[in-house]
Amino acid sequence: MKRKLINICGTARSGSTMVDLMLGNDSHAFSLGEVHAWFRPFRTHHFNIICSCGQDHCPWKKLKTLREDEFHKKCFEILNVDILVDSSKKLTWVIDNNIWAKKNGYDVSNVLLYKEPVSFFYSYWKRGISINRARRDIFTKYYRRFFESNLPFVLLDYNKLVADPASVLEDLCHFLGVSYFEGKERFWEKEHHHLFGSRSARRQVETKNSAIWNKEDYPLEFQNIIPEIETDNMHDKEFQYVLSKLSVHEMMASVNSSNNHICKPYWYYLAKYKQKIKKRFPEKWEYDQ
Repeated sequence: MKRKLINICGTARSGSTMVDLMLGNDSHAFSLGEVHAWFRPFRTHHFNIICSCGQDHCPWKKLKTLREDEFHKKCFEILNVDILVDSSKKLTWVIDNNIWAKKNGYDVSNVLLYKEPVSFFYSYWKRGISINRARRDIFTKYYRRFFESNLPFVLLDYNKLVADPASVLEDLCHFLGVSYFEGKERFWEKEHHHLFGSRSARRQVETKNSAIWNKEDYPLEFQNIIPEIETDNMHDKEFQYVLSKLSVHEMMASVNSSNNHICKPYWYYLAKYKQKIKKRFPEKWEYDQ
């Protein structure tokens, strides 16, 4: 099998860490987590690697010294694996590592993960972030920029995955050209070494907690504003454009051509500049406060 990098793309709160760990649940695979934050830190906790394994033999002792442009290539060699799963999501990193993959001769697949809008908005609303901000500045902005980048991708509906993990994961593995085995979705059964990402998924790995949460029960306060949310969704043209682009590739339809010319739009260069500033002046991580 030709060595393959799998990027899990999507917004924050989209379930990317869990999908990373599911695909990395294989003796020939390794889950990296949000590794971009090690090379391009923007929060205080990104300057230290605290692996979920807690072991002295942790592979990050060797991996953390690599340069970013050689990182994935040398990871394959050091770890002796065929598959690396990277849930960094940051589009500048995804664009860059697609280019590195082509240069270094290994395959790359991009899984574009998304949540059903109301479920997505609830993830932010319960954390005190407005629906308008979640719709325009997070959901619409990320997916519009993803499509502008012309990245090849396979689409994955998070809500369908958690409703039927085994079947949907098997389909995803088929699209990606990687092996599926019964129980692969039980990611907590393997010792992982993923960086950063979802704290709840990390706790599942650390405690071997055998649970995949399907659907949250919305509190009455949120239920009461769902009609208003849906009306606002209908009147937001950019949001509707993004939804239409996603619906075209329903059922994980593959848009994964080696002929894709990956673009670097203007915001790519602006984001790279901002990354350098944030590295010097990182945000205080909420759990350090």
